[in-house]
Amino acid sequence: MKGLVIEADSSLYTIEAEGIIYRLSPRGIFRKQNLHVIAGDYVDFDENNLVINYVYERKSSLNRPKAANIDQLVVVMSLKEPDFSPYLLLKYLTYANYNEIKAKVILTKTDLADPDTTSKATSLLEKLKIEHYLISNKTQEGMETLKGVFSSHLSVLMGQTGVGKSSLLNSLNPDFNREIGEYSYALNRGKHKTTSTTLLPFLGGYIADTPGFSSLELRMSLDELAKYFPSFSPAYLSCYYADCKHISEPGCEVKKQVNEGIIPREVYDIYMKMREDINEGLF
Repeated sequence: MKGLVIEADSSLYTIEAEGIIYRLSPRGIFRKQNLHVIAGDYVDFDENNLVINYVYERKSSLNRPKAANIDQLVVVMSLKEPDFSPYLLLKYLTYANYNEIKAKVILTKTDLADPDTTSKATSLLEKLKIEHYLISNKTQEGMETLKGVFSSHLSVLMGQTGVGKSSLLNSLNPDFNREIGEYSYALNRGKHKTTSTTLLPFLGGYIADTPGFSSLELRMSLDELAKYFPSFSPAYLSCYYADCKHISEPGCEVKKQVNEGIIPREVYDIYMKMREDINEGLF
C-alpha cells in the first residue's frame, strides 16, 4: 500500500494512507543500506506486518529541516522579538533557490513592530519580487488571506525559534493545538518547542511544522552562492564569465545592475558579507 509519511520520529514513522493512520518501522535493509525515511516521503508499506518496504522517488527534498516532496517553502520572519534580519532573510531565500523550491515570506508580530521596521522589511521583499504577507497571531490581522497560501500545497514552514510558527498554525486551525514556545529576552531568541517535522493536513494540502533554529548553515561554495543568491538570477547568466563571482570581473551583469539600482545595494552588500562568512567557515 502507498502512504505519505506525516511524521518521522526516531525509528518509528507515522503514515497516512486512505484516511487511516499507521505507525510503522522500516525493513532491516534500510539500516544496512543507510537509507532514510523523512516527512513528506511517499512509501510502499505492508499493512499487515506494519513495515515500510521502500521509498518512492522524491520530487524535492530539504536537509534542514528534513522534508521531502515540498512544493513551497514558507519563510516565517518576525518583525519584533526576534528582530527582523535582512541577512537571515536572504540566507533563507538563498537556501530555497539552492534547493529549487519556490519561497514565500510571512512577516509576523505586526502588532509589536514599529511602522519604520515594517516598511523597510516590505520594501526589501518588494524589490526582491518575493510574495509576502503581514500577519499578527494576536490580532488575527491577515490570517484569512493567508489560508489561500497553503491551500492544496505541501508547504514547509521555516524560521527562527520564537518567530511564531506554532502560533501561526494554531491561528489557521485551533485543532492543530501546537505547543507554543516562550521568547527569551536574555538570549534574544525563542525556546524550542517543536522537536520534529510534522505534516498537518490543511485545505487539501499539508503544512510541515518544523523545529526552529537560531542559525542556518548553507554549506555551499562561493560558486553556488554566486548562482543562487536572491535577485542575481537571471542576471548572472549574462555575465561575461560563466564562473563570475560578481566582484570585479569585467562584463559582470550583476555588478552592472547593482550600479544601475536594479539590484538593491543593500542586497549586494549582504552577498559580500555572506562570501566573507563562507571564507571564514561561518556558513
